[in-house]
Amino acid sequence: MSRENVEIVRQAWDAWIRGDLRGVLRNWDPEVVLDMSHWRDWPEDGYHGIERVELFMNEWRDMWDDYEAGVEDVIAAPDGRVVSLYWHRGTGRDSGLPMEFRGAQVTTLRSGKVTRVAYYDDRAEALQAVELTG
Repeated sequence: MSRENVEIVRQAWDAWIRGDLRGVLRNWDPEVVLDMSHWRDWPEDGYHGIERVELFMNEWRDMWDDYEAGVEDVIAAPDGRVVSLYWHRGTGRDSGLPMEFRGAQVTTLRSGKVTRVAYYDDRAEALQAVELTG
């Protein structure tokens, strides 16, 4: 199942990079949770439900000019979750300020559907959360 989970996550990232939000959400559960509690200083703890997640993702993309994203690695965790090491960069549409950061997300899947995505601003913390570092 780990290989299938990794492939589902890779496909979602490929869709995000192409700007295909419907493709990102294709294999996401209607009750999906985006957990932002591991992202220091994020204004909300998270987002629940596919409609709220879609709104958040649209707003995120709309904030940036020259937006780019990439994935450095997608890793199967021993418990079946999937860790993505990613980066984002762009220029604030209103502020004109540059943005660039690297983060991680831990994705939980059940029966081929993404049920939870936890975002981390500290990659080592994400890897430790799924016991990929000792």
